[in-house]
Amino acid sequence: MGESFKQTRLFVENKQPVIQVRLSHKKILLQITSHAQFRIGICISMIILLLGIVSIYTIKTMDEINQNFNYHIEYDQTISNFENIKYSYDKQASIFERLIIEKNYNEIGNFWIYNTEIKKELKDFNNLVVNNQKTGDFLPVSKSSELQRNFDSFYELHMNYENSVSLALNYYYEGKQQDFLREYDNIKYQQSELFEKIDTINQTLRTIPDSSMLSIGYIVDSFQIFQIIMIVLLGIITTMLVFFLNQTNVNLKLEIKNQTENLNQLNKKLKEMDLKRKEFISIASHELKGPLQPIFGFVELAKTEIISKQEALEGISSIAFHLENIANNVLDLTKIENNELELHLEKCSINNIIQEVVDSENFNPERKVPIKIKLDVDVMLNLDKTRIKQVFRNILDNCIKFTEVGEISIHTHLLKDQKTLKLFFSDTGPEIPTEVLPKMFNEVVTMDINKISGFGLGLYISKKIIDAHKGKISAYNNNNYPMFEITLPLITFEYNQNASNTENLEKTIKHN
Repeated sequence: MGESFKQTRLFVENKQPVIQVRLSHKKILLQITSHAQFRIGICISMIILLLGIVSIYTIKTMDEINQNFNYHIEYDQTISNFENIKYSYDKQASIFERLIIEKNYNEIGNFWIYNTEIKKELKDFNNLVVNNQKTGDFLPVSKSSELQRNFDSFYELHMNYENSVSLALNYYYEGKQQDFLREYDNIKYQQSELFEKIDTINQTLRTIPDSSMLSIGYIVDSFQIFQIIMIVLLGIITTMLVFFLNQTNVNLKLEIKNQTENLNQLNKKLKEMDLKRKEFISIASHELKGPLQPIFGFVELAKTEIISKQEALEGISSIAFHLENIANNVLDLTKIENNELELHLEKCSINNIIQEVVDSENFNPERKVPIKIKLDVDVMLNLDKTRIKQVFRNILDNCIKFTEVGEISIHTHLLKDQKTLKLFFSDTGPEIPTEVLPKMFNEVVTMDINKISGFGLGLYISKKIIDAHKGKISAYNNNNYPMFEITLPLITFEYNQNASNTENLEKTIKHN
C-alpha cells in the first residue's frame, strides 16, 4: 500500500515532459544551426571551386600571352639579325674590291670571318623560325611552306656563293687573272641574287605577324578577351554568392518559422500536460483523502463500543481495499500513458467475478442503497481477472457515489448468436447531463451534483481495460436513470460446469 502511494507521488512530481521539451528545443536549435552551416559550407565550397577554375584559367591564359609576347620580341630580333646579313655581304664585296685594286692579301681572313657570321645567323634563323614547331603552330600552312622554300633556296645560293669565292681565290693565287675576273663577276651576280632572296624572305617575315598569333593586335585582343571572361566569371560568382546567401537566408527563416511552430506546439502540449497534472493531483488527492475519514469514524465507534471491534476491522478493511483500488487506478494511468498496460489472461467465471466485487461492498460506509444482481447463465471467459474486477469496482463505486436513495442493479445477458456477453450497471441516482455523456470516459471528468466529487480516473482506466479485452463500454440514461453497459466478446469461453445452467442467479445485498 505504501509502495503504491510512493509510486503515485513520483508520478505526480515527474518533470520528464519539461526535460523532454527543453531537450527538443536544444535539438531543434542544433538542427537549424547544422543546416545553415551545411548550406553556407556548400556555398563557400562552390565559390572556392570557381575561384580555383578562374585562377587556373588566368595562369594558363597569361602564360600563353606571355609566351606569345616573348616569342614576338625574339622573332623581331631574328628578323633584324637576318637583315644584317646584307652588311656582311657588303663587307665581303669591299674586301674583294681592295684585293683587286690594292692587292691587299691581309683582309682575306676577314672575308671568311664574315662568312662564318653569316652561316651562324642562317643557322639561328633556321632553328628559331623555319624549323621551330612553335612557329609552325603560329603561322598559316601556306606562309610556313613559302618561308621554308625561300630559305632553302637562299641557303643553296649562299653555298654556291661560298664555292665561287673559294674558286676565285684559287685563281687569284695561281695567277690566272682572267679566270679570277670571270669568277668575280659571277660572285657579284650571286650577291645580287642573295640580296633579292633576303628581301623576299624579309617581306614574308614582315607580313606573317599581321595574320598570325604573333601580332601585337592578337596579343592585345587575347588579353581583352581574357579580361571580359574574367569579368563574366566574377559576375557569375558574385551572382551565385548573392543567390546562395539569399536562398540560405530564406530557407533559414522558413526553417526557424517551422521549428518555432513545432516549439509552440510542444509548449502547448506541455501546458496541456501541466493542466492535466494539476487536475490529476486534485482528483487523486480528493479520491485518496475521502476514504480516510471513515477509518477514523470506525476507530471512534469501536472505542465507544457502539460497534464491535470485528465490525470496525471489517469496515476498515473494506476502506483499505477501496484505497488500494484508487492507488491501482493511479498507477494504471501511468502505464496507459506509456502504453505499458499488460493483460494476464486466464479462464474465469464471470459470475464469480461479479459476486466477489459486490461482496466487497458489504462494508462500504458510502453505500446508502442495496445492490441487486441478476445474472444470466455463467460462462468461463479468457480474461485478466484483476483488471476486470477493477473495471466492475470502478463502475460500482461511481454508482454508489451518486445514489442516495433507491437501488443499484447489475445484470448480465448472454447473446449466443452474437457471441457476446452484455453487463448492465444501473442506479437510481440523478441522470448524467447530456453535455457530460460524450466525455464520460475521458481522463478527467467532473460533475458537481449535490457537492459530490466527479468521476475521476476510474472510468477512463476502465475503458482502456475493456478496449484491451476487445470489448466496448458506454454510458447513457435509461428512463432518466444512469446506465453503464459493457460488452465482452466470446472469443474463447465455456459454460461453468459448477454453476446451474438452467436457473439465473438473483441476489440482493441490503443496506446496512
